[in-house]
Amino acid sequence: MTNYAPASRITRPIAPVSKRTVLNAKGRIFVRQASVVTVAVLAAIGFFSGQAASAGSTAVKSHFTYVTIHSGESLWQLAGEIAPNADRREWIAQVVDLNALTSADVTPGQRIALP
Repeated sequence: MTNYAPASRITRPIAPVSKRTVLNAKGRIFVRQASVVTVAVLAAIGFFSGQAASAGSTAVKSHFTYVTIHSGESLWQLAGEIAPNADRREWIAQVVDLNALTSADVTPGQRIALP
């Protein structure tokens, strides 16, 4: 008489589990949205914490002179008219920085603050 194990005790080899996670379309969208929200929250925290750190106990009132750019006018020409004794490149850099411009190019009708 041969002793065989009952059918319920037979073990089968387990297939190896893939270590790579595969997301379906909804999962990929969720991960993208979660990433965007995380970046936005971290940027907001950095922005507001930077402002809180730079805030002082004294109030500073800033008054700027604003001009509207006319057709054919450039910041280089404006620098010559408004600040003739200053270095035009430095003055233009200040205007670009003050108005958060991406370049020194201006368009007619654009209103900019002057340092």
